[in-house]
Amino acid sequence: MNDLEPLVSMSLKIKNTRKAVGLSQKKLSKLAGMSQSTVARLESDIVRLNPSYETVFRIMESLYDFQVSEKNAGMINKPIKSIMQSRFIHVSPRDSVEKAVTLMKENDFTQLPVLNNSNSVVGTINEKRLLKLATESPVHPSRMKVSEILDPALPGFDEKTEILRIRSILENFGAVLVLREGKAVGIITIYDILKFL
Repeated sequence: MNDLEPLVSMSLKIKNTRKAVGLSQKKLSKLAGMSQSTVARLESDIVRLNPSYETVFRIMESLYDFQVSEKNAGMINKPIKSIMQSRFIHVSPRDSVEKAVTLMKENDFTQLPVLNNSNSVVGTINEKRLLKLATESPVHPSRMKVSEILDPALPGFDEKTEILRIRSILENFGAVLVLREGKAVGIITIYDILKFL
């Protein structure tokens, strides 16, 4: 392999990436904090320029940061229904606590929404309450119904709500329910947001 091949390859990568994300050389130079002529030479005459590692790193970092910010800017303005899980695990108030615990173990969940037959949100069952019951209750929790140990419901938002508006709620609750005319039609967890990073 020619010693110059990595430089030539990097030059093409910078140029192709810049064009793919829709940046001009002028805009990229501003983002990277260097002159436009340096960016132009990185793309066309990198061998003679013989840039330092720091210069190439700054350009690549600027391209990456721009891609991430553009992607996230597009995402955060979308409605939450665009990223919700429409098939999600929940229990009904009539279900046994044993069933809820089994579902939580199988799916590695710390909480489950509780919905009635018409998909109206009734509450939540969570592992903290279950742990407390397992160590303090005279009645074994597996003999109880979900309705006996309900906690307040997860926050719910209309399906047209922008993703940006639920960020701080997710930080506190780990999940939110997506509602259509007051009925739960989906759920969003922190992991659904992390998919976009």
